[in-house]
Amino acid sequence: MPIAWAALLVAAAASSAWVFAVVVWPALTAQVKPQHAGHWGWVSLHTITGAAMLITGPLNLYVGQTRRWFEWHRHIGCTYIGAGYTAALAALVVNVQNPHENVSVAVSTSLLAIAWTVTASMGWRTGAQRKWRAHIDWMIRSYVLTWSFVLCRMVQRSRAGELLGPGGDTAVVWLTWLVPLAACELGLGLWRRRWTA
Repeated sequence: MPIAWAALLVAAAASSAWVFAVVVWPALTAQVKPQHAGHWGWVSLHTITGAAMLITGPLNLYVGQTRRWFEWHRHIGCTYIGAGYTAALAALVVNVQNPHENVSVAVSTSLLAIAWTVTASMGWRTGAQRKWRAHIDWMIRSYVLTWSFVLCRMVQRSRAGELLGPGGDTAVVWLTWLVPLAACELGLGLWRRRWTA
């Protein structure tokens, strides 16, 4: 596995471990239940399936890149896709039912859920068609969008949104998934150019 790939996966895993401790665990233990009265079931479902995505995403990228335990690649991938569809649906339901009086954030996270669904679906489709290069690219995009949740929570905890003035919280949500996706596109383009030159 190339060093750059390994470094990215290690960084993703480390930052995901942080978000498990400060966001996922409190949600699973109902510490934030009062904040989500009326839609706690959907929040719990989103939390559990989102956690599954954060685990199975980098695991399957590792398996796909190294070919170790490759007989499990499809099974892990199906788990990732199934968890992701469920998490995206739960996010959309919560955003429609109760956007917590911040419709602009609900719009951004809803579009993130839709973008994830599109990239993951294209990854599934290209894999089924055995278009392996396209499959790899789409699944990388999908995981970048999965991981953007981690980046969003890290930036929110740093209170960097306050530097952006009114509406900074909304800007943070937009920036923490659009910027990684743009960087991913640039990285994939450079990677493909290097290996096809």
